[in-house]
Amino acid sequence: MLAAADRAAAELATTELTGPTSYAPWLTWVALLLPTLVVLYYVGVTWWARRPARPRPTSSLAQARSAHLARLDEVEASVDQAELSLRGAHQAISEIVRSFVTATGSLNARPLTLEQLRVVGPAGLVDVVALVYPSEFAPAAQGEPSERLAPALADARALVSGFEP
Repeated sequence: MLAAADRAAAELATTELTGPTSYAPWLTWVALLLPTLVVLYYVGVTWWARRPARPRPTSSLAQARSAHLARLDEVEASVDQAELSLRGAHQAISEIVRSFVTATGSLNARPLTLEQLRVVGPAGLVDVVALVYPSEFAPAAQGEPSERLAPALADARALVSGFEP
């Protein structure tokens, strides 16, 4: 028995040890290709599902700007001719600037309150609405709305003239 063990040991000593077996070369390419495909998949899905970019309609912006400036001029003329009360003028200014921002497509400002506009609205719109807001709800007999009308019209014109969506 000892002789058989010696013979087995001698046989093992004469055989040469082999190195570790390597993977097939195509597996390396698969290991590189799979993560690349996963990344490309997520990039493709993200690109495909994104919101489409809106073209900036410059001609309609210019038309909306001129139409709303004309409406502001009409409000001023109506107040000067005593056809419109000061309260009504402030309400019209608020509606005109909200309508203009809505027409530019940046925000539907018509149904929003002043507090909601402070959160999501453009700063110029918030300033104009904050200026006309107290006068919109004031009784017609108070003198304060008359003091606010000229600055409100000036701020509204500045907003309509310089607003970029």
